[in-house]
Amino acid sequence: MTKKSMVQVVIGGKVLTMGGYDDETHIQRIASCVNRVMQQMEDADEYRCLPADLKPIFIHINIADELVTAQELIDQLEQDLQEKEKELAELKQELAETEVRLEKLEGHKKR
Repeated sequence: MTKKSMVQVVIGGKVLTMGGYDDETHIQRIASCVNRVMQQMEDADEYRCLPADLKPIFIHINIADELVTAQELIDQLEQDLQEKEKELAELKQELAETEVRLEKLEGHKKR
């Protein structure tokens, strides 16, 4: 079993200890992502006008939006990859059939 990492990160100006089975770099990237979204929200006038109890909810919504958008992109890329793999398989089959026809034609020429 992988060893659990405990990493100190700064989120929202507070030093926190995060634990996980990922490496320190991954955990730091998570903290960076949270900080980026928090900063984007704090830079928006609409966010600053929200009641304090709603601000964390909007941060969660924005992080979830990034996650859903990323998953949709992954799904689209996987679908594109499957289509390209199918297209490649068809081209390989066509090439093999063409090579067989060429060999037959060359065999007839030699006779």
